[in-house]
Amino acid sequence: MKKNRHQAILKLVDQHEVVQVNELAQWLAVSLETIRRDLNEMQDKGLIQRRHGRARRVDPLPSYGWINSLQRVSPS
Repeated sequence: MKKNRHQAILKLVDQHEVVQVNELAQWLAVSLETIRRDLNEMQDKGLIQRRHGRARRVDPLPSYGWINSLQRVSPS
């Protein structure tokens, strides 16, 4: 049940970019405490970011990081 709820939260965050905690609780028909626990767990896993009663998806790291850009630079 929790796994399904986490998947639903990720889907809603993807659709709306930022969602309010109270909206998630209403949409998923669970208590605010349940949503907060879910969001804390998801944040600990690096799936979302929480800020001031809101949740948003964590932006994936680009495939080209500063390390990769350094590797492409040839020494002179």
